[in-house]
Amino acid sequence: MKKLIAVEICVVIALAVGFWLGRITSPYNDYAHYYDNADKAWFNVQEMDTPPISFDEPDKNRLRKVRAAYRAVFDNYPDSRWADDAIYQLASRLPRTDEEGFALFRRLIRDYPDSEYADDSMYAVAIATYRIAEEFKKTGTLESPTAYYDRALTLFNQIIAIYPGSVLQEEAQYSAAMCYYGSGDVNTALSELENLKIEFSNHPISYKIRYMLGLIYLEQQDYEDAKKEFLNVIDSGDPKYGPLASFYIANIYFNEGNKIEFEANFKEEQGKLQEAEAEKDEAMKKYQESVDGYQRVIDLYSDTKVGQDALFYIALPLEKLKTYDDAITRLEAAIEAYPDNENASNSKYYIGQLAYLNNDTAKAIEVFQEFADDLSHTYDDRLQAQYQVGYIYEKDIEDLEQAIDAYEKLISDYPEPHKNPSHPSRSITENYVQQLKAEFLDEAIE
Repeated sequence: MKKLIAVEICVVIALAVGFWLGRITSPYNDYAHYYDNADKAWFNVQEMDTPPISFDEPDKNRLRKVRAAYRAVFDNYPDSRWADDAIYQLASRLPRTDEEGFALFRRLIRDYPDSEYADDSMYAVAIATYRIAEEFKKTGTLESPTAYYDRALTLFNQIIAIYPGSVLQEEAQYSAAMCYYGSGDVNTALSELENLKIEFSNHPISYKIRYMLGLIYLEQQDYEDAKKEFLNVIDSGDPKYGPLASFYIANIYFNEGNKIEFEANFKEEQGKLQEAEAEKDEAMKKYQESVDGYQRVIDLYSDTKVGQDALFYIALPLEKLKTYDDAITRLEAAIEAYPDNENASNSKYYIGQLAYLNNDTAKAIEVFQEFADDLSHTYDDRLQAQYQVGYIYEKDIEDLEQAIDAYEKLISDYPEPHKNPSHPSRSITENYVQQLKAEFLDEAIE
């Protein structure tokens, strides 16, 4: 009986404690401070996120804490004024191609359609999808990136239709046109961009549109329309696209020279020597205009990436003008000044080619051998340079002993053949070297 009474007393005490504990932890008590707590959580994470952190923040511990704090805001206070802000800020601190970031942006669009970040979130997913398509197209990791372009196009069109007052309207319409271009529908892309050029003629994006039109016309070898668009961009003084347009004007002159020279050579083969000579003179003028164009870029934009690139590209028309020494000097200076430029590596090989064209076989051999011995270059490029060393010794200098040494080095250092099945280096075999040795012995006996 005493045990029973003891149990009953315990139950009563437990119920009493539960009653008062419930009063203390009641959801009503929490809800009374819901919005105050949401404000505190938001201001706390804002303080943590000052200065603003990005997804590539080196302090990973701080990055984790800031991300967690943003998630706590929208997980604990989904009905507060800060929930959509917190979702957007967290998503913005994830890589734009990250699936978690996509999920957060989609959640914001779905749960907070009236948010000031809704259009930006949809644009973030759209542009990230477009960039994935661009990356797949560049790397060839997919047979066709068209599905990604189509997905991005759908999202851009949704932004245009759903958010007509958005500041992203112009960018969305431009990006939609670029989706057509990326998927290979060039005619539709051109039509869309030409319409946008008129519609947004007084908007800053018009220079971006004109620049892209210039690139497409250049790609189609429509040099006159390309020049027209690029010159408009240059005249605008746009700080981003102006320098690029100037660079491509110089490139157009070079391409025009190539085209005219090709036609001149064809007429020369047909025996139309006078016409061919006149066209060759015209080609030389275009090459000089190209040199002058690249020089303007160098002079005006030396502190930009495009100015650096022009230092390398100017060698191309200089080669056509047969001013090989000038081309070599400029390339050597460019390599020394900007060794990390992506053009620097190929330019080292190009110097060897220019020296060879200049009949400076000693320099050509020196440059090609240095290139071949530099492990920072690709296997096939180094193999080709080593082949050039042997070829020059054999065919130009007629030094069979040196040629044999170069070819034996080719065989020993490059056991795998060049990936191009028709590359002349594939003819350099042990049998070929033995034939050269036999010829060398015959010459020695004579």
